[in-house]
Amino acid sequence: KLLDNSRKMGDYILSGFKEKLAQLDGVRDIRGLGLMIGIELDTDHMNRDCAELVKLALEQHLLINVTAGNVIRLLPPLILDQQQADTIINTVSELVIASLQEKVAA
Repeated sequence: KLLDNSRKMGDYILSGFKEKLAQLDGVRDIRGLGLMIGIELDTDHMNRDCAELVKLALEQHLLINVTAGNVIRLLPPLILDQQQADTIINTVSELVIASLQEKVAA
C-alpha cells in the first residue's frame, strides 16, 4: 500500500504547507506529486539564502534539498506516517517563516 500512502501523505503535506505558507509574501508556489514536494521561494524576500535553510533543517534532524537556488525540495520516504508528516510541515514552515520575518525586520 505504498502508493496509496504516498498519495495520502503527499496530499496531507501539501495541504499543511498551503495552510501555513501560501499567503506569505516570499512564497511563490507550493507544488507536489505524491511525496515529491516543492516550495518555491522568492529569494528577494529572504534574509538567508536557501542553502542556509538546508543547514538549519539538518540541525533539527530534517534532511531537505534546494534546487534551482530557490526551491526547497522534499522527498520523504514512502512509509511516512502522519506524525512524521506533521514534523516536516512544522519544521520547514517555521524555518521559512523565520527567514521571511528576518528580512522584513531588517
